[in-house]
Amino acid sequence: MASADLPTIVQFGEFEADLRSGELHKNGQRVRLQEQPFQVLAVLLARPGDLVKREELRQQVWPQNTFVEFDHALNTAIKKIRIALEDDAGAPRYVETIPKRGYRFVAEVRKVTGLPERQTDAGSKAVEPGPARRWLPKSRTVVALSLTLLLSLVVVGIRPRTSPRESPGNRTVLAVLPFEDWSEGAKHASLCEGIAQELITQCGGGDSSGLLVVPRAACLRYRHSSKSIAEIGRELHADYLLEGNVRGDARHVRVTVELIRASDETRVWGDEFNREPGDSLALESELAAAIAGKIRSAIFSGPAR
Repeated sequence: MASADLPTIVQFGEFEADLRSGELHKNGQRVRLQEQPFQVLAVLLARPGDLVKREELRQQVWPQNTFVEFDHALNTAIKKIRIALEDDAGAPRYVETIPKRGYRFVAEVRKVTGLPERQTDAGSKAVEPGPARRWLPKSRTVVALSLTLLLSLVVVGIRPRTSPRESPGNRTVLAVLPFEDWSEGAKHASLCEGIAQELITQCGGGDSSGLLVVPRAACLRYRHSSKSIAEIGRELHADYLLEGNVRGDARHVRVTVELIRASDETRVWGDEFNREPGDSLALESELAAAIAGKIRSAIFSGPAR
């Protein structure tokens, strides 16, 4: 979608999908939708009104995940799409299920190449010379009053607003959201809980780490939440949020994680960790240690800092 000839923004109903950044918005507010469900949605949006067969989705979204239980993974992705779009499978406004065959995007879509119109319009108005001239001060009196007001603001100590998420000692706050089990039959539910808890322990250990971690209990209510990253960040007073999911079968386990900055909902870092099932406690500890190291590096060493 990087080509200028291809649509980068797809608008439908109250929603807008940015195919370049992988973000979904509703009335300007970002809606949480993980990477894989968004890829499924992007395939459906590319062919509105057409039946997209399940096998086509497998080839385009799961080309290398041969060990993943595809039917369960696809059904989970469609469920997450419907949650994000507030859609009803029984009376679909957006995604229609064609039993045993595939899915069809039934809403009208509008494809926009480049920046969405709301951004382009704002930019064009900003450079128009006419309106700018009309607002210029036309007398020395107005100029003097403006300077007086500016000086008074400086005197009373007006400073740039600070984020409500700033913590004591200027430490960064991380919230580890509940990991989601994308495996067939939710057989990795305990592993999801264990990794999340171990991450909280390892990331928050040590006074010199510079990282405060939100308690697990405070994050549990955001399981399957459709709230945006910015909303969750504000409610938890967190600078960064970590999302993750676990997939796999009897021979493989794949853990996918994303670190997102709450202030602007930017994906700071993400990765996949493939392991063989074994001692669950050892697996949880090893994965948490590997992920925690990457988190600290992304926050304190990378551009996010």
